[in-house]
Amino acid sequence: MKRKHLFTYFVLAIVIATSMIIYSCQKEQTGIDKTENQTEQSFKDAQLEKRIIAFRDKIELIRENPTLKSGTDPMDVDSAIWYIEATSNLTYGDASFETEEFILDSAFIEVPVTNGQILWADVQAAYDQVIDSLAEHNANITANEKQLIVADISLKESDDNSATFEVTSGFGTDGTTGFGNDYPWYWGWELGRCDGSGLGVGKDAADKIAYLANIMVPVPSGNSYYTDVIETEVWYWDVPTNNNPYGDYLLFHDYQEVTLIHHCLSTAEIGYYKSAIITIGSMYNPSSEHSLIKYYCWDEYAAGITPNWDDYWDMCHVGKFKYGIWHISNDPPDEF
Repeated sequence: MKRKHLFTYFVLAIVIATSMIIYSCQKEQTGIDKTENQTEQSFKDAQLEKRIIAFRDKIELIRENPTLKSGTDPMDVDSAIWYIEATSNLTYGDASFETEEFILDSAFIEVPVTNGQILWADVQAAYDQVIDSLAEHNANITANEKQLIVADISLKESDDNSATFEVTSGFGTDGTTGFGNDYPWYWGWELGRCDGSGLGVGKDAADKIAYLANIMVPVPSGNSYYTDVIETEVWYWDVPTNNNPYGDYLLFHDYQEVTLIHHCLSTAEIGYYKSAIITIGSMYNPSSEHSLIKYYCWDEYAAGITPNWDDYWDMCHVGKFKYGIWHISNDPPDEF
């Protein structure tokens, strides 16, 4: 999307009037129920898109006219985050892009805070920094096909003078993980397959579990984008179960002493933990309006010495789940 535009006085008047519809919004207030009929859903999407475009137009107006008085108007931090995230996704994101691999990247930006709020001029600068970060993430990906699926903007910390935003991008690409569950894989450490082939080094069972779960995620149709993005991290102790034939949790866990023998997950185990991570995703869905965007799974471990002076290793998989509320847009996404 081009950031530079020539504004006539008529457009200025329209933008200023339209920008008045922007108001503080909480993340749970903008949802669209997938069970509603297309007419009602399209009406809600159209109203939401008008609000987001009004924000984007005011951002462009302030960028082109930095001396405007409206640049000193304040905005709540939560509202600024919501609108920056929603506008990034509407403008550049494509929730309907079918992907084989999902690449994460992140960056941090500092935003000035005035009396607990952010001035519109600083909101404009923060939005531009977010788009620059997303564009850099895009440029760093060498895949033949790539597309921003979702941008997630969150507040990491703040004080009286500044706020730190984390910008997390999720890009879909073509990939080489492989579709089926045909081989056993080592539990973690990117050790690859454990079938004696020596193949797959650089990936492990955690990667395979996440991949198999993600190919089960429904993809929205048409020009779609996400708002109200939420991410939840789950460790094995959060999800105990009596129904796992391979352990005591819905996520993989292994504890060893004296000698470390890397566990080899069979295809049956991988299939179980794939189903289990889907179950966890449903358990932690924040609302009926949210849809799961992606599953993440990776390995973690702790090592030390027991009271008997034996070595020990405590190994596990960690799950992270990204959710958002999807909406239909009139236009396809812009390129970075």
